[in-house]
Amino acid sequence: MVTFIRSLFESALKTNESLKFAVITGCLCISKESIFTGLNNLKTVSVLDDSYAEYFSFTQHKVDSFLNAYGIMQKSDEVKNWYDGYRFGNTEVYNPWSVINYVSDIAYKNTEFPKPYWSNTSSNSIVRELIENADAAIKQELEELIAGGTIEKPVHEDITYADIYKSQIICGISCSLQATLKPQKKNFREQRIFLFMTIPNEEIVYIYKNHIREWFLQCIEKQDLSILTKALEEGDCETAADVITEQLMETISFYDYKEDYYHGFTAGLLKHNGKYIIKSNRESGLGRYDLILKTKRICKGRAIILEFKLADNIHGLEKGCMDALEQIEKFHYDNDLIKEGYTEISKYGICFYKKECLVMKK
Repeated sequence: MVTFIRSLFESALKTNESLKFAVITGCLCISKESIFTGLNNLKTVSVLDDSYAEYFSFTQHKVDSFLNAYGIMQKSDEVKNWYDGYRFGNTEVYNPWSVINYVSDIAYKNTEFPKPYWSNTSSNSIVRELIENADAAIKQELEELIAGGTIEKPVHEDITYADIYKSQIICGISCSLQATLKPQKKNFREQRIFLFMTIPNEEIVYIYKNHIREWFLQCIEKQDLSILTKALEEGDCETAADVITEQLMETISFYDYKEDYYHGFTAGLLKHNGKYIIKSNRESGLGRYDLILKTKRICKGRAIILEFKLADNIHGLEKGCMDALEQIEKFHYDNDLIKEGYTEISKYGICFYKKECLVMKK
């Protein structure tokens, strides 16, 4: 194939007297594949160049004209939040594929809300592979990006797909730059260009989060987490806390550290226990409990109530657990379980601070 393409480019682009100007497009440079041996003096234009920046995608003026033509200018802020933010050279542009699909769906009333159209293409395979093969350093950088922060990386404009896995920290994220990240500013040192980069819009945040969720669930399915269930059955709070903390350390968090994040995370750890039915956020007593595990069999069965809290600092973990246990009693979260006939009911308060966890039992 390399021989064929090399011959084709030479005859079609170099020795063709009928051709004045040609453009070859692609998402990654392929100069290392030796297909340009017979075609020299190429001008490479990357996403960092300003030469043809306005032609790569939709500028603000074009998007405004587009929305105005379809009578949906009131959607301009939503379109900007979801599909704007990419930068070619010094020009900020929109994702054209997503904008076209969004306008079509809104115009034909197929949806009232924005969708991650780009995530349905094969273009985000680099993001998926980056997450699946991430080491500790990349996990930390991904968390920083999803939190709305920036990371600094050296530019590798001549990178190929074969290079991506040679150095994940440099090549993987530098490669993702062309697909998903927005260059903020440049530095030049050590004879190299360095970029500060951030995630450009809500669509890309969704793609990263969605792939992280899938990766987390795949990882959980491969592990034997019966030790966590056994610890909760036996009242071994230290082991339960150690297991949850270890998993938090290994995964990629969304850095918002809200209660619902930990709620979903713990439910994911217990999802494949094979012994207990899991109920979440249901009304019981005078309020809504966070998580309940109960055996299918009521006679000689067992139920476990888990209530979650967040601490403002590492020293507030114990108080958070006590508050959670007090809430279980105050709002009688065990009422429905007692009515069903469960007699062995364990109650746990679990408090989180970032990636630290403390478990206490009533």
